[in-house]
Amino acid sequence: MTLNNFFKILGMASNRKIRKLLMSIQKIYKKDPAYSNKASMQSTKLMLWGEKIVKHDKQYIISSFLPPLPSKAYFQLATASQEKENIYTQQSLSKRSAPISFFLGLTYKCNFDCKHCSAKLRKKDKELTTEEWKSVIKRIQDMGTSIIGFTGGEPLLREDLTEIINSIDNRSVTILYTNGKGLTYEKAKEYKENGLWSAAISLDSHDKCRFNEFRSSDQAFDISVEAIQNCQEAGLYTMMQSVFTKSDVTEENFMELFKLGRKLKVHEIRLLEPIKSGKLLKDSGMEEIFFDKETRQKVVNFQLKINRKLGYPKMTSFAHTESDEKYGCGAATQHSYITPNGELLPCDFVPLSFGNVIKEDVSKLWLEMNEAFGIPKSGCFANTINHELKKFDDDQFPLKKEISMELVSRYKTKVYPRIYQLRQSTFKMKK
Repeated sequence: MTLNNFFKILGMASNRKIRKLLMSIQKIYKKDPAYSNKASMQSTKLMLWGEKIVKHDKQYIISSFLPPLPSKAYFQLATASQEKENIYTQQSLSKRSAPISFFLGLTYKCNFDCKHCSAKLRKKDKELTTEEWKSVIKRIQDMGTSIIGFTGGEPLLREDLTEIINSIDNRSVTILYTNGKGLTYEKAKEYKENGLWSAAISLDSHDKCRFNEFRSSDQAFDISVEAIQNCQEAGLYTMMQSVFTKSDVTEENFMELFKLGRKLKVHEIRLLEPIKSGKLLKDSGMEEIFFDKETRQKVVNFQLKINRKLGYPKMTSFAHTESDEKYGCGAATQHSYITPNGELLPCDFVPLSFGNVIKEDVSKLWLEMNEAFGIPKSGCFANTINHELKKFDDDQFPLKKEISMELVSRYKTKVYPRIYQLRQSTFKMKK
């Protein structure tokens, strides 16, 4: 255990609200005959592996892929299940009543033209109104969603963004994913006062020219830096979201990025990889940018290293969080996405529709999609099915529900990621 985490855990242990929250969750879990203190502790230890605990605004963040402690959102995370009995078993088998996180594509509009944009091939139909989004949000909160993310397009281009943020109660925390253009201090403060918890601003490189070229804007770097400073000053949990190509994954590039993050006083840097989706769905000439197993391991190794260092931002990465050793790919199980016109997708990067949440009940549609997918998978599902999606014309995306159902049925697995295996480890002994 790192020195940072040791003292943060001491702080958490002395926090009355956290103790009360965890005891209330344990009380619910103990009603389940399959509950095991040992298995629960082992899975908690794995949850902490590779993480740097951050304290912000009287809350503790273990992972930004999970809600902070203490919060009603964390209780929602821990108790959302498809059945009201044996909740520990339901959680351990990934039988949730809702994904941990629901990202909402608020608009198709965008003021940048990024080379790796995952939203490029989406049909630009009529966007949901303010009231429609508020209705959808209420329903996904009632389902048990603990994190709601705002994406696009560029969500800042929605004039009703403040009203949408304000409609969300404390059962869920909210994250704004943005390129930062137009995110003034006044706007950041307004969003914070209306309930926004965090902002993740795109900044892929310490190299200004390289970042501007990647984002197809000669102002992108300065825009991102200013937005980060505004969010940090407004009191938001502030993240830099950085997409690295395979050739970017070097010790030197990592350290330069984290030195920049330290200078900007960000709380966290999320290291992402290019996904075979949107603009990159069929671009066979860019295979060299995608991560392989060795590259992902380099990312994980650096995360383990940098999160032990004091004075640097926390690092998270899909390579670590979605690995078989942690949670696996959460498409349609731990995470889901709704397009600007209300189509339910497994995630931001998988253009498979499972129905429209305005035309049908989102809970019903999500449970159908969840059943079709099964359990969290090994490896990014968008990359796994890329060869299947290449067979379709661009104007067919997102694919219709019937096609989506048939396609995902070919990829079910029975092998759970490690964190679920640990929680299930005493099931047979209890029977």
